[in-house]
Amino acid sequence: MQFGISSYSFQPLLRRQEISLEGVFEQIAASGGTHMELATMTIGQSPETMMEYELYEDAETRRRLEAAAENSGVALSGLCIPASFIDEDAATRRAQIDRAKRYVDLCADIGVGFLRTDVVPWALRPESYVQVEALFPVIVEACLEVAEHAASRGVVTSIENHGFLMNSSERCRRLVQAVDSPNFRMTLDVGNFLCVDEDPLMATRNCLDIASFVHVKDFLLRKRYPGPGWLETLGGRHIVGTVFGFGDLETREIVRAILSSGYDGYVSLEFEGNEPTLMGCDTGLANVIRIFDEVTAELAA
Repeated sequence: MQFGISSYSFQPLLRRQEISLEGVFEQIAASGGTHMELATMTIGQSPETMMEYELYEDAETRRRLEAAAENSGVALSGLCIPASFIDEDAATRRAQIDRAKRYVDLCADIGVGFLRTDVVPWALRPESYVQVEALFPVIVEACLEVAEHAASRGVVTSIENHGFLMNSSERCRRLVQAVDSPNFRMTLDVGNFLCVDEDPLMATRNCLDIASFVHVKDFLLRKRYPGPGWLETLGGRHIVGTVFGFGDLETREIVRAILSSGYDGYVSLEFEGNEPTLMGCDTGLANVIRIFDEVTAELAA
């Protein structure tokens, strides 16, 4: 098991240019992490341009990433990119698939084994099951094409339970099984199931056998609207991120499920709370490592 942090966790500091990419690697090393997962959207200079940024076009940043990994001893473990494979315009959809394949090539070229791509816009909330069923074969076709290319380059691609439409343990399982490729798996985010009101512990247990990468995070959960800054779930509850171990998720039981499953890959902390960023990342990763160590000892006893 290797513990690290997603660059997404440092997004507020990166946006304000209060930390550099090199500083992110150094901070992870100082917190006891051994890897950094890069969400490419955190490199864009502003919210207006971040969705247009393409790392494969930025040779200077790639050189900086490789040098920072070597200097810090913190490996670059995976890439995460926004993507959508459901545009009705054939040319736009083709461009999105080809773009994902270019990121597969980038992963292979820089020695990164894992690529997570979104398959629909994060904020898209399903209007009905009829809509989901209509989109499903289109998503399967695109994911299979990307996975077949990934197989030729030795990269594993994945869907994340992310947003509102392609979320829930059963929907993600169904997609992985429909694509039916060892190079298409799941980035299992233990907290994101709350976006669709699914129990995180039960959903995590349901997906560990198809996981290629694990994200750990914590949320506060309320049934009534608490005030600004809280995300409304599909079922009308409200969540907000917090330091791992501080929130309402059954973090210890989730860790027990991960360890009991035999999963031994990358575990990446995603902190997205209102607490100070460095505190959330440092304390959160310390809690992740501590809880994994404690539960490991309990299982061995």
